[in-house]
Amino acid sequence: MPRRASYSLATVQALPAQTAYSSEAATRRQIDAAEELIPTIDARADYALCDALQRIFGTEIAAAAGEIVSGRALRADLATLVLELSARVTMRPDERAGGSATPEALAREIGVASKTLQRWRRAGLCAHWVLDHGRQRVEIYRACLERFAAQHPSEFARARSFRRFDADERCVLLAEARALLEGGISLNLAAKQLGIRFHRSHEGVRLLLLREFGARPSARRGAGEQALRLVERAWRLGVDPARIAQRIGRSESLVRALVDRRRGELLRGVQPSWVELPTFDLPGADETIPSAPSVRRLQPLGLADGEVIAMIASAREIRRLFARDARAANERDETRGAAMHYLLRRASRAIDALPRWPDRAAVDQAETDLRAALRLRALLDERGLVIALGRADQAFDGGPERLPADELRALVRELTRAVQQVVLNFDPSRQRFDRAISLAADYAIAKLTPSRRPARAAARHATGIAMRALGETAQWQGIVDPMSHHAALVAAALPRGPLSAAARLVARRHGLCGLPPRTVEQLAGEDRTTVALMSKRLRDAENAVRAAARARAAGA
Repeated sequence: MPRRASYSLATVQALPAQTAYSSEAATRRQIDAAEELIPTIDARADYALCDALQRIFGTEIAAAAGEIVSGRALRADLATLVLELSARVTMRPDERAGGSATPEALAREIGVASKTLQRWRRAGLCAHWVLDHGRQRVEIYRACLERFAAQHPSEFARARSFRRFDADERCVLLAEARALLEGGISLNLAAKQLGIRFHRSHEGVRLLLLREFGARPSARRGAGEQALRLVERAWRLGVDPARIAQRIGRSESLVRALVDRRRGELLRGVQPSWVELPTFDLPGADETIPSAPSVRRLQPLGLADGEVIAMIASAREIRRLFARDARAANERDETRGAAMHYLLRRASRAIDALPRWPDRAAVDQAETDLRAALRLRALLDERGLVIALGRADQAFDGGPERLPADELRALVRELTRAVQQVVLNFDPSRQRFDRAISLAADYAIAKLTPSRRPARAAARHATGIAMRALGETAQWQGIVDPMSHHAALVAAALPRGPLSAAARLVARRHGLCGLPPRTVEQLAGEDRTTVALMSKRLRDAENAVRAAARARAAGA
């Protein structure tokens, strides 16, 4: 008897216990409804679990409310649920057309391995507890197998056509392979030629040759830690993977795989924190939250940074311009805060799921989510510092610029720290952003300026007070945001000039100049080109921006 499949969804796993006292007729209806639902489930789509279970049990399952599950997990768990429910009723072999048989017997009958049937059970092939010759055991109805074969014809045909190498065929094949290898042909090319000659798959012959001749299954294992760091560093500097491959004496595909592996390792060290909100688990949250207008438009307020007196003046001007926009600003802050936490959560879960050799698209998506979260955090930091400087205006007669330079720097530094802490822990469901910032700013000002302080003359600042308050918003920003220090150059090159096209592409990719960050696949889709061509265009654009930055630095 095959091992009974385990559940992956806790809500579905609890259903048999909750329906333990259902009648046999009701249980049969539930089994039939589940078997009718399974073929309609797309493994690549997401489903509301409550709706799916309501179609089976005829009533709303409270525990499943708001839970969104993948079609692959739902399909597998429903097949397991059918098996478990069938143990409560008396099912006989002849009650369905074609009868039933054990998985082992049925596997021999159609010419596949019994493990193949076990794998198909996770793909929706239903098995049942059947009372056969006075003994209850797990069997599969031939009608169920025929329906599964009709829904998965290519997979069914491929499994039935698979056959192992017999002794004679293996001996002849290895003899010819040895002759080809001694003649200087690579193992991969020999496997391809022998596969055509013996009507075998290229991969099957290649693996046989690897096992026989002792070659390593993958050249990736030969890459050391030093090569890994070198390859990833060169890639980040814009070096063509083909040149990197020539430099280290490896293939270009290996270089790209090494880059993706190193990117995955760096992402595992990020470990972002976020605030969990109840809206994150609602149906469609993955599309609605990151697609809100205030999340897609990332235009900063324009707070001057780099000189303290100019920053205070620009903060006053921003508050004057947006004095009547308080309600809209609060809604915008809440939306951006929720989206920031959601993107951090989604990226963190994607990073946890990355294998040792991750998929390039998955790594790119995680980096893009983290980059978008950084842009939202920077906007909230800027908005919070404008509010905090307004509290400082109210706390000091004549404004905070009357303070000595050292005290003014300390004040702005403490206000920035307080604002960043509020943004990091901002919960839109429980607090208003402006009130939380104002309270934190008041605490910071009170800590730096005791209530009993002797009055003194205002300080005179003949020259500006250099200080940059809004820098990196997270310690791991350098890992996912390598072009952020070129933001000013990109913004200056956008309107016109020879660098305009390159700057626009870099801005779209990295989320500069108020644009949301995009993955390479998204850029390729928008420009109607391939991912490979878009990657090359992007690398050339980033190198053009770097070259312009070096030329500017040399000219200065």
